[in-house]
Amino acid sequence: MATGFDLLTAEGGLPAFAHANGWAYRAVGDLPALGPDLWERVSNGTAHDQVTGPDWQTGHLRGGTRTAESVRTTKSGIRVTTRVRSGSPVSSIDVGYLAIRLPRFLPNLLLDAGRNDGLIGSSLVRPPKEDQRLSLEGDFDRHFRLYVPTGYERDALYVFTPDLMALLIDETGDLDVEVRDDLLIVMRPGGFAWTEPATWERFDRIRAVVGAKFHDRTDLYVDERVPGAEAPAGPVAPAGRRLRRRMDRATAIGIGFGIGGVLVAIGSVVGVAIGHQLGYY
Repeated sequence: MATGFDLLTAEGGLPAFAHANGWAYRAVGDLPALGPDLWERVSNGTAHDQVTGPDWQTGHLRGGTRTAESVRTTKSGIRVTTRVRSGSPVSSIDVGYLAIRLPRFLPNLLLDAGRNDGLIGSSLVRPPKEDQRLSLEGDFDRHFRLYVPTGYERDALYVFTPDLMALLIDETGDLDVEVRDDLLIVMRPGGFAWTEPATWERFDRIRAVVGAKFHDRTDLYVDERVPGAEAPAGPVAPAGRRLRRRMDRATAIGIGFGIGGVLVAIGSVVGVAIGHQLGYY
């Protein structure tokens, strides 16, 4: 339970508050869920004001340039390190997150909250492809759009029991929620108010209520598609590790303008040709 809220507005602010609670603070830190497969386009950003506690982490993701390493060993025993450098405009990524460690690796599950949608739909940078959407019982679909890797619908029903769905609506109804590998990540477009005591009280509640229920629901999860998956922290088959994503909004808009420009140009050429035929030129 967080304490020392008065430090949030005093000199030292968030770093002093984190230290008083025994947590680590970094002005700029590494992102959660980094690896050979970057955390979609969000991983192009940089984590600011990162606070890390036991089995959880929070921070503010903003656009920028990142470098990540992927290390693999070939069959001949040669160790190969690949460095990936990727960048994005600072204005294109602005997301606050709270990542909670789970006991098992799980399929990639995503809850896209309706309450934080923008004027043109989902607040997500890269929403999943629509054919992966799964409808749940009750009024849950009025609050979240659930996306599940194809073939993992029964696994999702195992995790999202009615009591967990009720907690998600009550505690995270305005937040996007993603299960990725062994992390439960809640995200807020525009970030959280980290200097407000109410934010940390909410983080405490999400970890104690939603995080604990996710832990209970996933502690015994096994992906039966993988031999030997019953071992502790057993793996997930490749088909379930990542959702298939749509094109990110910035790229889609750019392509749209490009296509629009081509069509305008073609229309102009055709119009001039017709004009010549009719004697207007």
